[in-house]
Amino acid sequence: MRKLAEKYHAGQFRKGEEKLPYIVHPQAVAETLERWGESPASTAIQIAWGHDLLEDTSVSDAEIVAASSAEVLQGIKQLTNSGNIAKRLYLQQVADCGIREVLLVKISDRICNSRDFIKFKGTLYAFRYMHEADCLIPALERLNDDAVVKNALHEWKILDEELFSSVQHDIIRGCMLGGAVGDALGAPIEFLDLQGIEKVYGGAVSDYVEFSDGTGAITDDTQMALFTAEGVLRATVRGNSKGICAPEGVVHYAYLRWLKTQGIVVGCDEKDLNSGWLINEKQLFSCRAPGRTCLNALESNDSTNEASNNSKGCGTVMRMAPVGLHLIPELAYEFGCKFSAITHGHPTGITAGGAFAMLISYLRYGKSLDSALDMVEKHLESESDAAETLAAIRKARTAQSIVELGEGWVAEEALAIGIYCALRFPWDFKAGVLESINITGDSDSTGCIAGHILGALNGENAIPEKWRKNLREYNIVSQIADDLHTNFEETPDGNVTRSWWEKYPGF
Repeated sequence: MRKLAEKYHAGQFRKGEEKLPYIVHPQAVAETLERWGESPASTAIQIAWGHDLLEDTSVSDAEIVAASSAEVLQGIKQLTNSGNIAKRLYLQQVADCGIREVLLVKISDRICNSRDFIKFKGTLYAFRYMHEADCLIPALERLNDDAVVKNALHEWKILDEELFSSVQHDIIRGCMLGGAVGDALGAPIEFLDLQGIEKVYGGAVSDYVEFSDGTGAITDDTQMALFTAEGVLRATVRGNSKGICAPEGVVHYAYLRWLKTQGIVVGCDEKDLNSGWLINEKQLFSCRAPGRTCLNALESNDSTNEASNNSKGCGTVMRMAPVGLHLIPELAYEFGCKFSAITHGHPTGITAGGAFAMLISYLRYGKSLDSALDMVEKHLESESDAAETLAAIRKARTAQSIVELGEGWVAEEALAIGIYCALRFPWDFKAGVLESINITGDSDSTGCIAGHILGALNGENAIPEKWRKNLREYNIVSQIADDLHTNFEETPDGNVTRSWWEKYPGF
Protein backbone atom coordinates (compact mmCIF):
# COMPACT_ATOMS: atom_id res chain seq x y z
CA MET A 1 0.00 0.00 0.00
CA ARG A 2 2.87 2.36 0.64
CA LYS A 3 3.98 2.17 -3.01
CA LEU A 4 0.40 2.72 -4.23
CA ALA A 5 0.05 5.75 -1.93
CA GLU A 6 3.37 7.18 -3.12
CA LYS A 7 2.30 6.72 -6.75
CA TYR A 8 -1.10 8.44 -6.45
CA HIS A 9 -0.12 11.17 -4.00
CA ALA A 10 2.87 12.13 -6.16
CA GLY A 11 2.66 15.82 -7.04
CA GLN A 12 0.19 16.56 -4.22
CA PHE A 13 1.13 18.86 -1.36
CA ARG A 14 -0.22 19.55 2.12
CA LYS A 15 -2.74 22.35 2.41
CA GLY A 16 -1.15 25.27 4.20
CA GLU A 17 2.31 23.82 3.59
CA GLU A 18 2.46 23.89 -0.19
CA LYS A 19 6.09 22.81 -0.33
CA LEU A 20 5.50 19.69 1.79
CA PRO A 21 4.67 16.53 -0.24
CA TYR A 22 1.31 15.07 0.76
CA ILE A 23 2.76 11.61 1.30
CA VAL A 24 4.30 12.76 4.60
CA HIS A 25 0.82 12.68 6.13
CA PRO A 26 -0.15 9.03 5.53
CA GLN A 27 3.42 8.16 6.48
CA ALA A 28 3.03 10.01 9.80
CA VAL A 29 -0.32 8.28 10.47
CA ALA A 30 1.23 4.85 9.83
CA GLU A 31 4.33 5.60 11.89
CA THR A 32 2.17 6.80 14.79
CA LEU A 33 0.27 3.53 14.76
CA GLU A 34 3.56 1.61 14.81
CA ARG A 35 4.76 3.73 17.73
CA TRP A 36 1.63 2.71 19.61
CA GLY A 37 2.57 -0.94 19.04
CA GLU A 38 0.69 -1.84 15.85
CA SER A 39 2.43 -4.45 13.69
CA PRO A 40 3.92 -2.99 10.46
CA ALA A 41 2.19 -5.72 8.45
CA SER A 42 -1.25 -5.17 10.01
CA THR A 43 -4.44 -4.17 8.25
CA ALA A 44 -4.50 -0.90 10.18
CA ILE A 45 -1.09 0.13 8.81
CA GLN A 46 -2.21 -0.65 5.27
CA ILE A 47 -5.38 1.42 5.77
CA ALA A 48 -3.26 4.25 7.19
CA TRP A 49 -1.15 4.43 4.05
CA GLY A 50 -4.23 4.47 1.83
CA HIS A 51 -6.80 6.28 3.95
CA ASP A 52 -6.96 9.38 1.69
CA LEU A 53 -6.61 7.65 -1.67
CA LEU A 54 -10.28 7.31 -2.62
CA GLU A 55 -11.10 10.84 -1.47
CA ASP A 56 -8.15 12.67 -3.00
CA THR A 57 -6.95 10.64 -6.02
CA SER A 58 -8.23 8.68 -9.04
CA VAL A 59 -7.16 5.27 -7.71
CA SER A 60 -9.58 2.40 -8.39
CA ASP A 61 -10.97 -0.13 -5.93
CA ALA A 62 -9.31 -2.90 -7.90
CA GLU A 63 -5.87 -1.31 -7.53
CA ILE A 64 -6.30 -1.06 -3.76
CA VAL A 65 -7.37 -4.71 -3.49
CA ALA A 66 -4.47 -5.79 -5.69
CA ALA A 67 -2.02 -3.90 -3.46
CA SER A 68 -3.55 -5.10 -0.20
CA SER A 69 -6.90 -6.83 0.42
CA ALA A 70 -10.66 -6.40 0.32
CA GLU A 71 -10.55 -5.73 4.07
CA VAL A 72 -8.19 -2.81 3.55
CA LEU A 73 -10.42 -1.44 0.78
CA GLN A 74 -13.43 -1.64 3.08
CA GLY A 75 -11.53 0.19 5.81
CA ILE A 76 -10.49 2.96 3.42
CA LYS A 77 -14.12 3.31 2.28
CA GLN A 78 -15.20 3.66 5.92
CA LEU A 79 -12.79 6.58 6.19
CA THR A 80 -13.82 8.23 2.91
CA ASN A 81 -16.34 11.06 3.00
CA SER A 82 -17.55 10.25 -0.49
CA GLY A 83 -20.90 12.01 -0.18
CA ASN A 84 -19.42 15.24 1.19
CA ILE A 85 -21.69 15.04 4.24
CA ALA A 86 -21.18 17.42 7.14
CA LYS A 87 -17.93 16.71 8.94
CA ARG A 88 -19.58 16.02 12.29
CA LEU A 89 -21.95 13.47 10.71
CA TYR A 90 -19.07 11.83 8.86
CA LEU A 91 -17.03 11.51 12.05
CA GLN A 92 -20.03 10.06 13.87
CA GLN A 93 -20.39 7.47 11.10
CA VAL A 94 -16.75 6.49 11.58
CA ALA A 95 -17.30 6.20 15.33
CA ASP A 96 -20.45 4.15 14.87
CA CYS A 97 -18.74 1.60 12.62
CA GLY A 98 -16.88 0.29 15.66
CA ILE A 99 -14.10 -1.28 13.59
CA ARG A 100 -10.84 -1.28 15.54
CA GLU A 101 -8.53 -0.62 12.59
CA VAL A 102 -10.67 2.19 11.19
CA LEU A 103 -10.95 3.89 14.57
CA LEU A 104 -7.21 3.67 15.17
CA VAL A 105 -6.39 5.17 11.78
CA LYS A 106 -8.84 8.01 12.28
CA ILE A 107 -7.60 8.96 15.75
CA SER A 108 -4.01 8.81 14.48
CA ASP A 109 -5.04 11.00 11.54
CA ARG A 110 -6.60 13.57 13.86
CA ILE A 111 -3.63 13.63 16.20
CA CYS A 112 -1.14 14.02 13.34
CA ASN A 113 -3.19 16.78 11.70
CA SER A 114 -3.63 18.58 15.02
CA ARG A 115 0.10 18.64 15.60
CA ASP A 116 0.62 19.96 12.07
CA PHE A 117 -2.04 22.64 12.55
CA ILE A 118 -0.22 23.96 15.62
CA LYS A 119 2.57 24.97 13.26
CA PHE A 120 0.66 26.53 10.39
CA LYS A 121 -2.86 27.35 11.62
CA GLY A 122 -2.31 28.05 15.30
CA THR A 123 -2.88 26.26 18.58
CA LEU A 124 -6.52 27.26 19.00
CA TYR A 125 -7.41 25.94 15.54
CA ALA A 126 -5.59 22.69 16.34
CA PHE A 127 -7.48 22.41 19.65
CA ARG A 128 -10.88 22.86 18.00
CA TYR A 129 -9.98 20.56 15.10
CA MET A 130 -8.96 17.80 17.47
CA HIS A 131 -12.16 18.05 19.49
CA GLU A 132 -14.35 17.80 16.41
CA ALA A 133 -13.53 14.08 16.66
CA ASP A 134 -14.52 13.63 20.31
CA CYS A 135 -17.14 11.11 19.20
CA LEU A 136 -14.30 8.65 18.47
CA ILE A 137 -13.27 8.43 22.11
CA PRO A 138 -16.24 6.45 23.52
CA ALA A 139 -15.96 4.02 20.61
CA LEU A 140 -12.26 3.45 21.33
CA GLU A 141 -12.82 3.20 25.07
CA ARG A 142 -14.98 0.15 24.43
CA LEU A 143 -11.79 -1.47 23.07
CA ASN A 144 -9.66 -0.38 26.00
CA ASP A 145 -8.36 -3.89 26.73
CA ASP A 146 -6.32 -3.52 23.52
CA ALA A 147 -2.77 -2.27 24.24
CA VAL A 148 -2.54 -0.23 21.02
CA VAL A 149 -5.86 1.45 21.73
CA LYS A 150 -4.72 2.28 25.26
CA ASN A 151 -1.64 3.98 23.87
CA ALA A 152 -3.76 5.91 21.36
CA LEU A 153 -6.11 7.17 24.06
CA HIS A 154 -3.16 8.12 26.27
CA GLU A 155 -1.58 10.20 23.51
CA TRP A 156 -4.94 11.86 22.79
CA LYS A 157 -5.24 12.78 26.48
CA ILE A 158 -1.70 14.16 26.65
CA LEU A 159 -2.20 16.28 23.52
CA ASP A 160 -5.57 17.52 24.78
CA GLU A 161 -4.04 18.64 28.07
CA GLU A 162 -1.18 20.34 26.23
CA LEU A 163 -3.50 22.22 23.87
CA PHE A 164 -6.07 23.07 26.57
CA SER A 165 -3.41 24.70 28.70
CA SER A 166 -2.02 26.62 25.72
CA VAL A 167 -5.29 28.09 24.45
CA GLN A 168 -7.16 29.08 27.60
CA HIS A 169 -5.82 32.62 27.76
CA ASP A 170 -6.71 33.23 24.12
CA ILE A 171 -10.22 31.78 24.51
CA ILE A 172 -10.92 33.89 27.59
CA ARG A 173 -9.58 37.11 26.07
CA GLY A 174 -11.38 36.39 22.80
CA CYS A 175 -14.66 35.78 24.60
CA MET A 176 -14.56 38.82 26.89
CA LEU A 177 -13.26 41.26 24.28
CA GLY A 178 -15.54 39.77 21.62
CA GLY A 179 -18.59 40.37 23.77
CA ALA A 180 -17.51 43.93 24.58
CA VAL A 181 -16.87 44.74 20.91
CA GLY A 182 -20.25 43.33 19.85
CA ASP A 183 -21.90 45.32 22.60
CA ALA A 184 -20.20 48.57 21.55
CA LEU A 185 -21.01 48.03 17.86
CA GLY A 186 -24.68 47.49 18.61
CA ALA A 187 -25.08 50.22 21.23
CA PRO A 188 -26.06 53.16 18.98
CA ILE A 189 -28.65 51.18 17.01
CA GLU A 190 -30.30 49.33 19.91
CA PHE A 191 -33.56 51.24 19.60
CA LEU A 192 -33.68 51.49 15.80
CA ASP A 193 -35.45 49.12 13.46
CA LEU A 194 -33.89 48.03 10.18
CA GLN A 195 -35.46 50.92 8.31
CA GLY A 196 -34.18 53.34 10.95
CA ILE A 197 -30.64 51.97 10.67
CA GLU A 198 -30.79 52.39 6.90
CA LYS A 199 -32.11 55.93 7.20
CA VAL A 200 -29.65 57.13 9.84
CA TYR A 201 -26.49 55.39 8.62
CA GLY A 202 -27.19 54.86 4.94
CA GLY A 203 -27.11 51.10 5.22
CA ALA A 204 -26.08 48.37 7.61
CA VAL A 205 -23.69 49.42 10.37
CA SER A 206 -20.22 47.95 9.81
CA ASP A 207 -18.08 49.85 12.35
CA TYR A 208 -18.31 51.97 15.47
CA VAL A 209 -20.64 54.84 14.63
CA GLU A 210 -21.61 56.34 17.96
CA PHE A 211 -18.76 58.82 18.44
CA SER A 212 -17.09 61.14 15.97
CA ASP A 213 -13.62 59.85 16.85
CA GLY A 214 -14.48 56.36 15.62
CA THR A 215 -14.36 54.71 19.04
CA GLY A 216 -16.94 52.45 20.64
CA ALA A 217 -18.14 52.15 24.23
CA ILE A 218 -19.65 49.28 26.18
CA THR A 219 -23.14 49.37 27.66
CA ASP A 220 -24.66 47.86 30.78
CA ASP A 221 -24.34 44.45 29.10
CA THR A 222 -20.56 44.39 29.38
CA GLN A 223 -20.54 46.41 32.58
CA MET A 224 -22.54 43.66 34.27
CA ALA A 225 -20.42 40.94 32.68
CA LEU A 226 -17.36 42.62 34.21
CA PHE A 227 -18.96 42.64 37.65
CA THR A 228 -20.03 39.03 37.19
CA ALA A 229 -16.37 38.20 36.55
CA GLU A 230 -15.36 40.16 39.62
CA GLY A 231 -17.93 38.24 41.66
CA VAL A 232 -16.75 34.79 40.62
CA LEU A 233 -13.11 35.73 41.23
CA ARG A 234 -13.91 37.08 44.68
CA ALA A 235 -15.95 33.95 45.41
CA THR A 236 -12.90 31.87 44.49
CA VAL A 237 -10.77 33.87 46.92
CA ARG A 238 -13.32 33.39 49.65
CA GLY A 239 -13.68 29.68 49.02
CA ASN A 240 -9.93 29.13 48.96
CA SER A 241 -9.28 31.33 51.97
CA LYS A 242 -12.25 30.50 54.20
CA GLY A 243 -13.09 27.00 53.01
CA ILE A 244 -16.73 27.86 52.49
CA CYS A 245 -18.57 30.23 50.18
CA ALA A 246 -22.03 30.90 48.74
CA PRO A 247 -20.99 32.34 45.33
CA GLU A 248 -24.41 33.80 44.58
CA GLY A 249 -24.07 36.04 47.63
CA VAL A 250 -20.66 37.30 46.53
CA VAL A 251 -21.87 37.88 42.96
CA HIS A 252 -24.96 39.67 44.28
CA TYR A 253 -22.68 42.04 46.14
CA ALA A 254 -20.67 42.59 42.95
CA TYR A 255 -23.90 43.59 41.19
CA LEU A 256 -24.54 46.12 43.93
CA ARG A 257 -21.19 47.69 43.03
CA TRP A 258 -22.39 47.91 39.45
CA LEU A 259 -25.61 49.50 40.74
CA LYS A 260 -23.51 52.20 42.40
CA THR A 261 -21.84 52.97 39.05
CA GLN A 262 -25.31 53.77 37.73
CA GLY A 263 -25.72 56.60 40.25
CA ILE A 264 -27.97 54.74 42.66
CA VAL A 265 -27.38 54.88 46.40
CA VAL A 266 -26.78 51.37 47.71
CA GLY A 267 -27.73 50.64 51.30
CA CYS A 268 -24.72 48.66 52.49
CA ASP A 269 -21.31 49.18 54.07
CA GLU A 270 -19.38 51.75 52.02
CA LYS A 271 -16.01 50.23 52.83
CA ASP A 272 -17.06 46.85 51.48
CA LEU A 273 -18.84 48.42 48.54
CA ASN A 274 -15.74 50.37 47.50
CA SER A 275 -13.31 47.47 47.89
CA GLY A 276 -11.41 45.90 45.03
CA TRP A 277 -10.19 47.54 41.84
CA LEU A 278 -13.18 47.41 39.51
CA ILE A 279 -15.45 49.79 41.40
CA ASN A 280 -12.66 52.39 41.20
CA GLU A 281 -12.57 52.41 37.40
CA LYS A 282 -14.24 55.74 36.65
CA GLN A 283 -15.03 54.78 33.05
CA LEU A 284 -17.63 52.36 34.41
CA PHE A 285 -19.56 55.16 36.11
CA SER A 286 -21.67 55.68 33.03
CA CYS A 287 -25.36 55.03 32.47
CA ARG A 288 -25.48 53.25 29.12
CA ALA A 289 -29.19 52.38 28.84
CA PRO A 290 -29.21 49.98 31.80
CA GLY A 291 -32.12 47.55 31.93
CA ARG A 292 -34.89 48.55 34.28
CA THR A 293 -35.35 44.98 35.51
CA CYS A 294 -31.77 44.77 36.76
CA LEU A 295 -31.90 48.25 38.29
CA ASN A 296 -35.21 47.71 40.04
CA ALA A 297 -34.40 44.22 41.28
CA LEU A 298 -31.07 45.26 42.77
CA GLU A 299 -32.34 48.56 44.18
CA SER A 300 -35.29 46.94 45.91
CA ASN A 301 -33.51 43.78 46.99
CA ASP A 302 -30.10 44.24 48.56
CA SER A 303 -30.33 41.44 51.13
CA THR A 304 -31.41 38.24 49.34
CA ASN A 305 -30.22 36.48 46.21
CA GLU A 306 -33.51 35.96 44.38
CA ALA A 307 -35.61 38.52 42.53
CA SER A 308 -39.35 38.72 43.17
CA ASN A 309 -40.34 39.83 39.65
CA ASN A 310 -41.49 37.72 36.70
CA SER A 311 -39.10 39.13 34.12
CA LYS A 312 -37.32 37.13 31.43
CA GLY A 313 -35.47 40.05 29.88
CA CYS A 314 -32.14 39.37 28.20
CA GLY A 315 -30.22 40.97 31.07
CA THR A 316 -29.38 37.50 32.38
CA VAL A 317 -27.80 36.08 29.23
CA MET A 318 -25.68 39.08 28.30
CA ARG A 319 -23.65 38.92 31.54
CA MET A 320 -23.08 35.16 32.01
CA ALA A 321 -20.05 34.46 29.79
CA PRO A 322 -17.57 34.82 32.70
CA VAL A 323 -19.35 31.99 34.52
CA GLY A 324 -18.72 29.66 31.59
CA LEU A 325 -15.10 30.81 31.41
CA HIS A 326 -14.65 29.95 35.09
CA LEU A 327 -16.54 26.70 35.75
CA ILE A 328 -17.02 23.25 34.24
CA PRO A 329 -20.25 22.97 32.18
CA GLU A 330 -22.54 21.44 34.82
CA LEU A 331 -21.53 23.98 37.46
CA ALA A 332 -21.66 26.78 34.89
CA TYR A 333 -25.32 25.97 34.29
CA GLU A 334 -26.10 25.72 38.00
CA PHE A 335 -24.49 29.00 38.96
CA GLY A 336 -25.51 30.72 35.73
CA CYS A 337 -29.08 30.07 36.85
CA LYS A 338 -28.41 31.21 40.42
CA PHE A 339 -26.73 34.44 39.29
CA SER A 340 -29.55 35.09 36.80
CA ALA A 341 -32.15 34.67 39.56
CA ILE A 342 -30.60 37.59 41.46
CA THR A 343 -32.34 40.00 39.07
CA HIS A 344 -34.88 37.96 37.07
CA GLY A 345 -37.68 35.78 38.40
CA HIS A 346 -39.06 34.13 35.26
CA PRO A 347 -37.84 30.54 34.71
CA THR A 348 -36.88 31.27 31.10
CA GLY A 349 -34.75 34.26 32.07
CA ILE A 350 -33.01 32.07 34.62
CA THR A 351 -32.48 28.97 32.46
CA ALA A 352 -31.37 30.99 29.43
CA GLY A 353 -28.62 32.54 31.55
CA GLY A 354 -27.60 29.09 32.76
CA ALA A 355 -27.69 27.64 29.25
CA PHE A 356 -25.44 30.40 27.90
CA ALA A 357 -22.92 29.92 30.71
CA MET A 358 -22.91 26.18 29.97
CA LEU A 359 -22.44 26.78 26.24
CA ILE A 360 -19.42 29.02 26.84
CA SER A 361 -17.94 26.43 29.19
CA TYR A 362 -18.21 23.67 26.58
CA LEU A 363 -16.53 25.94 24.04
CA ARG A 364 -13.74 26.58 26.55
CA TYR A 365 -13.15 22.84 26.75
CA GLY A 366 -12.76 22.58 22.99
CA LYS A 367 -16.18 21.40 21.86
CA SER A 368 -17.36 22.56 18.47
CA LEU A 369 -20.35 24.91 18.50
CA ASP A 370 -22.66 22.17 17.21
CA SER A 371 -21.43 19.62 19.74
CA ALA A 372 -21.68 22.15 22.56
CA LEU A 373 -25.26 22.95 21.58
CA ASP A 374 -26.08 19.24 21.46
CA MET A 375 -24.90 18.86 25.05
CA VAL A 376 -26.68 22.01 26.24
CA GLU A 377 -29.89 20.74 24.67
CA LYS A 378 -29.48 17.37 26.33
CA HIS A 379 -29.08 19.05 29.70
CA LEU A 380 -32.08 21.33 29.18
CA GLU A 381 -34.26 18.32 28.37
CA SER A 382 -33.88 17.29 32.02
CA GLU A 383 -34.78 20.73 33.38
CA SER A 384 -38.52 21.14 33.94
CA ASP A 385 -38.43 24.97 33.67
CA ALA A 386 -36.32 25.15 30.51
CA ALA A 387 -38.87 24.39 27.76
CA GLU A 388 -38.81 27.89 26.24
CA THR A 389 -35.03 28.10 26.36
CA LEU A 390 -34.67 24.67 24.76
CA ALA A 391 -37.18 25.51 22.03
CA ALA A 392 -35.39 28.78 21.24
CA ILE A 393 -32.00 27.07 20.87
CA ARG A 394 -33.49 24.43 18.58
CA LYS A 395 -35.16 27.13 16.51
CA ALA A 396 -31.84 28.98 16.19
CA ARG A 397 -30.31 25.83 14.70
CA THR A 398 -33.02 25.38 12.06
CA ALA A 399 -34.15 28.93 11.25
CA GLN A 400 -33.82 30.11 7.65
CA SER A 401 -33.87 33.78 8.62
CA ILE A 402 -32.90 35.79 11.67
CA VAL A 403 -36.33 37.43 11.76
CA GLU A 404 -37.84 34.08 12.78
CA LEU A 405 -36.12 34.41 16.15
CA GLY A 406 -37.71 37.62 17.44
CA GLU A 407 -36.03 40.88 18.39
CA GLY A 408 -33.88 39.81 21.33
CA TRP A 409 -35.51 41.82 24.10
CA VAL A 410 -36.25 38.67 26.08
CA ALA A 411 -33.67 36.14 27.19
CA GLU A 412 -34.43 33.18 24.95
CA GLU A 413 -34.69 35.37 21.83
CA ALA A 414 -31.37 37.14 22.47
CA LEU A 415 -29.69 33.79 23.10
CA ALA A 416 -31.18 32.34 19.91
CA ILE A 417 -30.06 35.30 17.77
CA GLY A 418 -26.51 35.10 19.12
CA ILE A 419 -26.37 31.36 18.43
CA TYR A 420 -27.88 31.73 14.96
CA CYS A 421 -25.29 34.29 13.89
CA ALA A 422 -22.41 32.24 15.30
CA LEU A 423 -23.66 29.16 13.46
CA ARG A 424 -23.86 31.10 10.19
CA PHE A 425 -20.33 32.47 10.51
CA PRO A 426 -18.47 30.21 12.97
CA TRP A 427 -15.01 31.18 11.68
CA ASP A 428 -15.70 34.83 10.80
CA PHE A 429 -16.02 37.03 13.88
CA LYS A 430 -16.66 40.20 11.92
CA ALA A 431 -19.42 38.80 9.70
CA GLY A 432 -21.17 37.01 12.58
CA VAL A 433 -21.23 40.02 14.89
CA LEU A 434 -22.36 42.43 12.18
CA GLU A 435 -25.18 40.03 11.32
CA SER A 436 -26.23 40.01 14.98
CA ILE A 437 -26.45 43.79 15.42
CA ASN A 438 -28.14 44.83 12.17
CA ILE A 439 -31.60 43.77 13.30
CA THR A 440 -34.81 45.28 14.48
CA GLY A 441 -34.26 44.67 18.16
CA ASP A 442 -31.84 44.69 21.08
CA SER A 443 -28.71 45.12 18.99
CA ASP A 444 -26.18 45.63 21.77
CA SER A 445 -27.26 42.52 23.67
CA THR A 446 -27.42 40.30 20.58
CA GLY A 447 -24.05 41.67 19.48
CA CYS A 448 -22.63 41.02 22.92
CA ILE A 449 -23.87 37.39 22.98
CA ALA A 450 -22.70 36.63 19.44
CA GLY A 451 -19.37 38.30 20.22
CA HIS A 452 -18.86 36.15 23.30
CA ILE A 453 -19.49 32.95 21.32
CA LEU A 454 -17.42 33.89 18.28
CA GLY A 455 -14.60 35.29 20.41
CA ALA A 456 -14.43 32.06 22.41
CA LEU A 457 -14.40 30.01 19.21
CA ASN A 458 -11.76 32.00 17.37
CA GLY A 459 -9.66 33.82 19.93
CA GLU A 460 -8.65 37.44 20.33
CA ASN A 461 -6.85 37.88 17.02
CA ALA A 462 -10.01 37.01 15.09
CA ILE A 463 -11.49 40.29 16.34
CA PRO A 464 -10.48 43.08 13.93
CA GLU A 465 -7.58 44.98 15.47
CA LYS A 466 -9.28 48.29 14.74
CA TRP A 467 -12.28 47.30 16.84
CA ARG A 468 -10.11 46.21 19.74
CA LYS A 469 -7.90 49.30 19.57
CA ASN A 470 -10.86 51.69 19.42
CA LEU A 471 -12.85 50.09 22.24
CA ARG A 472 -12.81 52.72 24.97
CA GLU A 473 -12.85 50.18 27.79
CA TYR A 474 -10.29 47.86 26.19
CA ASN A 475 -7.88 48.02 29.14
CA ILE A 476 -10.56 47.21 31.71
CA VAL A 477 -11.96 44.29 29.75
CA SER A 478 -8.44 43.00 29.07
CA GLN A 479 -7.56 43.14 32.75
CA ILE A 480 -10.64 41.17 33.77
CA ALA A 481 -9.95 38.60 31.05
CA ASP A 482 -6.35 38.19 32.20
CA ASP A 483 -7.49 37.78 35.79
CA LEU A 484 -10.10 35.18 34.84
CA HIS A 485 -7.23 33.25 33.28
CA THR A 486 -5.08 33.64 36.42
CA ASN A 487 -8.09 32.63 38.56
CA PHE A 488 -6.25 32.74 41.90
CA GLU A 489 -2.86 34.08 42.89
CA GLU A 490 -1.29 32.27 45.81
CA THR A 491 1.78 32.32 47.99
CA PRO A 492 4.14 29.30 48.21
CA ASP A 493 2.17 28.01 51.22
CA GLY A 494 -1.13 28.15 49.30
CA ASN A 495 -2.64 31.32 50.72
CA VAL A 496 -3.95 34.20 48.65
CA THR A 497 -1.33 36.85 47.93
CA ARG A 498 -1.79 40.28 49.47
CA SER A 499 -2.05 41.95 46.05
CA TRP A 500 -4.71 39.50 44.84
CA TRP A 501 -6.74 39.93 48.04
CA GLU A 502 -6.64 43.70 47.59
CA LYS A 503 -7.77 43.27 43.99
CA TYR A 504 -10.45 40.63 44.71
CA PRO A 505 -11.19 40.56 48.44
CA GLY A 506 -13.18 37.50 49.43
CA PHE A 507 -16.53 39.09 50.24
